[in-house]
Parts: sequence; C-alpha cells; structure tokens
Amino acid sequence: MAKGIVFNFHNETDAALFEKMIIALKQRYQVVSLEQLEGLLLKKKPLNNICHISFDDGERSFYTVIFPVLKKHHIPVSLFLSPKIITENANFWFQEISDYDNTIMKRIIARKLQISAELLKPYSFQEIFKALPFNQVKYLVETYQTETGCRIKEPQNMNIEQVMEVERSGLVTIGAHTMNHPVLKNEDDNICRTEIGDSISHLQHLLGHSIKYFAYPNGRPGIDFSEREMRQLKDNYISLAFSTELDHLSSDVNMLSVPRMGFPRMGLSPANPLIYLRLAIGKRWVDIRSVSKPSEQKVREMIRSILNKKTIVLSM
Repeated sequence: MAKGIVFNFHNETDAALFEKMIIALKQRYQVVSLEQLEGLLLKKKPLNNICHISFDDGERSFYTVIFPVLKKHHIPVSLFLSPKIITENANFWFQEISDYDNTIMKRIIARKLQISAELLKPYSFQEIFKALPFNQVKYLVETYQTETGCRIKEPQNMNIEQVMEVERSGLVTIGAHTMNHPVLKNEDDNICRTEIGDSISHLQHLLGHSIKYFAYPNGRPGIDFSEREMRQLKDNYISLAFSTELDHLSSDVNMLSVPRMGFPRMGLSPANPLIYLRLAIGKRWVDIRSVSKPSEQKVREMIRSILNKKTIVLSM
C-alpha cells in the first residue's frame, strides 16, 4: 500500500504533462478533498492510499492550464493565495525577481545593507532574500528596478473573477497564504500577526465565508515558521495548515504543520514506478546533486549569522 501524502504544485504550464500526472495519481491513490482530508485526520482514520493535491500562490496557469484538467477528471484540490495579490492584480516579490541579474542584485544588497560583498559571495541573492524581512526585500527589489530601468512585470496571477469561478466549481477549496509571501520567521511578532490575520480576514471578506485553511510561505518547519506562527493560526481559527516538510501523512500529524511533497519529475514519465520509490522514501530522500552541499537550514543559518553581526539600516 502507498503511504498517505499531500502533493504540492505551483506553476504548471504543460496541460498534457499535468494530465498524465493526474491520471497516474488516480491509478495509485484515492484523491480526497481538503474537507475529506481534515475529517480523516480528525478521526485518526487510516491514511494508506490517500492523497490530497494542493496548489500555492494562485498563478494564472492554475486557471488556464490546471483548472480545465481538474474539471475533466473531477479532481478536488486546495488553492492557497494572497487576497492582496489577487485584488491588486499584482505579482509576488519572487515573481518579479525571476530573471534579475545575480551580480547586480548582490552588489545592491551589499551596498544597501552595508555588508562586505565578499561575505555574501557564496550565496545567491534569492538565498539572501529568504533571510530578510519582507520590507527589506521590497526595498531592494525597488532599488534594482530603479537603478537598472527594469519595469514591473505584467500581472502573473489570477484575478478576482477567476478565483470566484474556480471556487464556485466545488472542486477548489481556497485557503490563505499571507499577504506578501514573506518568510514568516524573519518578521517580528506584529508583522507576522498582520500577515497571517489580514490574509485570512481579507480572504473571508472577498469570498463571503470563513477561511479554515492556511499554507506557510516557503514552508519548512523551523526554518520558515515556528510555534509562534502556529499559535497565531489558532487565534485566527485555522483548523489545518500546511508546511513543505518532505514527509507522509500520519494519524498523529500536527494539524497546523501538515507535510506536503512536490510531485517529482526526475525526467521520468509520471507512470514510472521510480517516481513512487522516491515518494516512498519521503523525508529520507537526498538529492544526489546536493549531497556535498549544505542543507537549506544550514545556508539560512550562515546568512543570518552574517546579517545579525550588525544592525541593518537600509541606506535610502
């Protein structure tokens, strides 16, 4: 029997490949809705061969590529998004920086944070951003845009009408994903509380019903969020929250830190049994390409150590 699992997707642009993945999952698992998964976890029911499929961020490809496949195969999923991004027709910070020049951005980071470029040399600017509060990330992105003449990208996410349509289908359960997609562990208590609370309350106002579910940005337990965030979710009546911890479902799972795994490509057909071997290994999986590299947690710790050696004041 396959172990229970929650699969996590983001921006899927190949409808044919995604449909193959859905067919492969249907053949191996019982695909359940988020409400059904919550019921199974609450009752501590067996989770073998159970899977739930989730999506983060609400990129437009969900509406144009994914949603038609979901309707064709009648697959229930969850979708975690930011009401701010949707209502403002804006992009997340990581969407804006997707094609930014690493050398130029790191030069800006070193200058604005008044840190030796040599100390930052081993890290990409994306890795550095994940160790910074959102207001600093936002300022650095705006500085790059000003200094390089780089324009803000065209909106890449769903609009309000599309969000409302997918929810009305009955196949998509929508949950909150903060307002600005910060790494919550980098924020102080007040900002963290606002990012979580406002995303829930604004989404409730937008959709006209209560919001019970949440997904942590980035989502690694202990690296991106901690007990503080889970307490704040309880205060906002969230009953189920998802991490990106590489693990299977279990009857004793923490309901505010439910693990999710990405469906691995590995250059293989979705029906290839090696994919399921990878999934069966779960958290013990080690990508051969990163055996000799430090873990994400270690990288984050090293960058934070550099940043914390001085009080960071952005040069305006």
